[in-house]
Amino acid sequence: MMHVCIFGGTTEGRLLAVFLSEFNVKADLYIATEYGEQFVKDLNNVNVHQKRLDKQRMIELFEKNRFDCVADATHPFAKIVSQNVKEAAEHCNLKYYRIVRETDKNEYPMYFDHIEDIISHLNNDEGSILLTTGSKDLDKFIAVNNYKERIFVRILPMESSLKKAVELGYSNKNIICMQGPFSEELNIAMMNSIGAKFMVTKESAASGGFEEKVNACIKTNAKCLVLKMAEEEGITLKDFKQIIRGKI
Repeated sequence: MMHVCIFGGTTEGRLLAVFLSEFNVKADLYIATEYGEQFVKDLNNVNVHQKRLDKQRMIELFEKNRFDCVADATHPFAKIVSQNVKEAAEHCNLKYYRIVRETDKNEYPMYFDHIEDIISHLNNDEGSILLTTGSKDLDKFIAVNNYKERIFVRILPMESSLKKAVELGYSNKNIICMQGPFSEELNIAMMNSIGAKFMVTKESAASGGFEEKVNACIKTNAKCLVLKMAEEEGITLKDFKQIIRGKI
């Protein structure tokens, strides 16, 4: 039986795990958080591991198991993890596939290369902000003028995320803990309720609700500030599925 190692609690990682299960391919899926683990339970032939591995532990994992290949479906902004997976696979002469997202390009948003550029833009203007970039970057956005009052953060309903937001000084009344993706209507309702002049988000695929965010900004007359994904080489989930079909 073919055996695939997957890294990523992303939408792509979960969809890949479901696909392999349906095609009777054995898989080990490594997810960083307990939160992500709940979405991939009870899949035939798929073992889910909730743990973070550094490069050395990845090498040990690859040497111990007879994987046919490794699929890196980690988040596009998790560059260090991707680099570790790639280097560990190369060290073990294991075939490595980087699963890249098909992004939803849109003319309306303002695209930025760095978070610091977004912060500078926000500091040259006033108004409430709906921040949807996740808990990882919350520490950087405290550089926004009057952030405690201006920024409303939308993060996953995880204790660690909430704790981080509170410790960084974000106002309790401005913290929204919800699991997405969100509909256009819900985005509009949230933005109207806080009087948002800006939404800050990351470039993502349709599966991440990107189009719904952009449309909500258009309909509420808010600026949509988008952190661009860096260009990277790889194949789409659709292409990887075709490779697997050709091997089984």
